[in-house]
Amino acid sequence: MQQNDLEKFILDNKDAFDDARPSLKLWAAIEKDLNGEEEQPSGQLRVSRPWYQIAATVLILLTVGGAGGAYLNQQTQQPTAQEMIEEVAPEFSEMEQYYNQRIQENYARLTTYTQDPEIDADLKQLDNAMVELREDLANAPTGQEEMIVQQLIDSYRLKLQILERILERIENLDNSITTPDNNSNETSI
Repeated sequence: MQQNDLEKFILDNKDAFDDARPSLKLWAAIEKDLNGEEEQPSGQLRVSRPWYQIAATVLILLTVGGAGGAYLNQQTQQPTAQEMIEEVAPEFSEMEQYYNQRIQENYARLTTYTQDPEIDADLKQLDNAMVELREDLANAPTGQEEMIVQQLIDSYRLKLQILERILERIENLDNSITTPDNNSNETSI
């Protein structure tokens, strides 16, 4: 209801609102602003930048932007370690899968016999060395990639050999304890 009362008041007093006009001084100031003329306070000079300063600023901004873009483009185009491995040794992923499967099987067999923290620490060191080799591969100089991939494969082999040797010794020790001597099976007459 109040809004209707407001609308009625405005409509009834429309003539009183329409007679207000801006002063000529205000129109003159608006016209100067539109024409680009600025009224300067006394004692101040308008400082304008020469075109070459603006051009130099734009040139610097473009150069910095271009260099930043080139850097980011270079960072995104560097191949990852896995891409480099596949390029150098396409059969690596199959070998890695084979070694990981064998390592997991042997480690599972080993855990049925013993839980030795020294063995786990040694295996962890090999894992860390393989992570470092992958990082080195991403930053390797041209021609060194094959050598690093071979070192990575050798690390998998070494890890598997360590597990196999430990299992062999444990199983041989276990068999010698459970198997009696052949001499004790003989009976004398």
